[in-house]
Formats: sequence, structure tokens, C-alpha cells
Amino acid sequence: MIQGEAHPTQQGGFIAAVLAGGEGKRLGMDKALLTIDGSIVLDGILSTLSNIFPAILLVVQGYDSPLVEAEDPRATVVADIIPGKGPLVGVYTALEYSTAPYVFIMACDMPYPNPPLIRRLLAEAPGREAVVPRRGEYIEPLFAVYNRDIRDRIRDRVQAGRLKIHELIQELDVRYLEEDEIAACDPGFRSFFNINTLEDLESPQ
Repeated sequence: MIQGEAHPTQQGGFIAAVLAGGEGKRLGMDKALLTIDGSIVLDGILSTLSNIFPAILLVVQGYDSPLVEAEDPRATVVADIIPGKGPLVGVYTALEYSTAPYVFIMACDMPYPNPPLIRRLLAEAPGREAVVPRRGEYIEPLFAVYNRDIRDRIRDRVQAGRLKIHELIQELDVRYLEEDEIAACDPGFRSFFNINTLEDLESPQ
């Protein structure tokens, strides 16, 4: 399904978005086409998310993406509103296309999204601008929930060339989900494993 077709994006107050615009330069391939043990990573992600959310956006760099032709019925494909500007634009695009007040956003190279952890993030979202996992000094802004109301602030940052997502997080009213809270849902922190190299494909967590 591509943007413009009907989709129940308001049910439940939450939808999901998968950022699938990464080029995977270190991998030498489109990250949306990654496979582990013969299975397409994105297919597993969509299977997990479709059991939680009434609608999923698949954010790609442009409508020439192979994901458009694939026409997966579980997701609506939308293209980055401002191409080539990185993940912050992907977040902005997801919020702009959503009609639900909150969007769970994750990257397409994270093969093991944990449903209990996702549900915990959603439970903490009402009244916040973002809910972001944090382990020590490290945050996970691409496995997080965002309030649609922040989209204009993201647009202004993008137009000013301020593209660092961590800097945006510092400006928001954020509920950080701390390490012990994460571990209660996902003890191995597998949700945050992401594929950046061929070695990651050969040795999945």
C-alpha cells in the first residue's frame, strides 16, 4: 500500500513507523533488504508490529524504493518529505503522515523488537513529547515513541540544517525508560541490536 490509500491510522491513539531509508553503505546493500538465516528482517519487524498497532508506516527515501513495488499490505509506504537528510527527516515524515497522536518509531535494521517493551513505551507516552529508552549514557531514539505535536519543531530544525536527533531529544519533554525498566521487559536488550556490518548478519544476537 502506498500513501494516499485509506488506512485506519487513528485507532487506539498509536501507530508505528519503520524507517527504511538507510543506504547501508558499510553493508553494500539497502538495509530494507537485509536477511538473517534466510528471513527478511523487515518482514519479521512488520509481523511483530502488526500484532500491536492498527497501522504501520514504512518510511523510504523515495518512491523508487523496491518496497513500493513490493506492496506489503501490512504497511503504508511514504517517502521522506525532504530526501537525503538522515533519520531525523524520517521521524518528521512519520509524524507528518500520521493522524494518530503518537507514533512508535524504529529502524529497519533492528531484527528483534520486543513486544512487551514496545507496550511499556506506549504506556508511558500520554502527556509526553517522547518516550526514549536509556541505558547509562546511551539513548535509543530510533526505538522510541514520539508525540505528533513536535513535528513543526523538527521541521524547523531540518530547515536550519540541525539534523542531530540527539539534540532534538534534549529539547523535548522526555520520559526516559531506564535500564532496569527495559530489562524487566527485554532482559537481553535484544531490541536494540542493529545490523551495521556483514559480521552482524553472520553473528546475530
